[in-house]
Amino acid sequence: MNTAMHGPAGAMRWELSIVCATDRPGSFAEPAGNDVDRAARIVSELAADGYQHAGEVSLWQALYPGDDALFVGAYPGGVLACHADLAGALIHGNAWSRVNGSLRGGFRETLLALYPGGEVMAMALHCAANLWGFSTYRESRRIRTVAGSGEDGLFADHGPPLAEEIPVLAHVTPALLDRPAAGEALVLAASARMFGDSIDRLAGTGPTLSHYRRRPAA
Repeated sequence: MNTAMHGPAGAMRWELSIVCATDRPGSFAEPAGNDVDRAARIVSELAADGYQHAGEVSLWQALYPGDDALFVGAYPGGVLACHADLAGALIHGNAWSRVNGSLRGGFRETLLALYPGGEVMAMALHCAANLWGFSTYRESRRIRTVAGSGEDGLFADHGPPLAEEIPVLAHVTPALLDRPAAGEALVLAASARMFGDSIDRLAGTGPTLSHYRRRPAA
């Protein structure tokens, strides 16, 4: 799956939908072995019935999941989860997420409880809809959300900027954040908080995740 998607000048190029939970920000900088058994337990806590294991894949195959997919990686001190609706629900659920019955009702609480003394970051970029945003939770409390779209401009901006955002914000006025390409730059910069560098600079390296595919309804 190719996550880098090129469009017209000024449009976003990347597609991703990922939630990172960790007791140590930056812990996903080095590839680590996926604990397949723990990943399976987390899937059973997050997902409604009907998912089956479909193999192990790289982060780059998981970043932008289809509607029938759930990817989970469990590592020492951290968990990654990729699902079409999961990140949006943690960013700005009422305006964004279309949770489709594939997740259990308490999925937010499940993710926030993985590392109650740590951090959770949800990040999403949808270039077709020019929709972007991220939220960061610390000790289960939301500390930062920023999101926007090509249609609505900047529609969420709460909490003080993260340190990783500052270099981008130093060159972008609030009005310019109405442009999706600027929002994309902000999300990619913020991803360094979890991955040690902007996720688009990892050159295909990264951890392995378990791929779960939702079985079609009978």
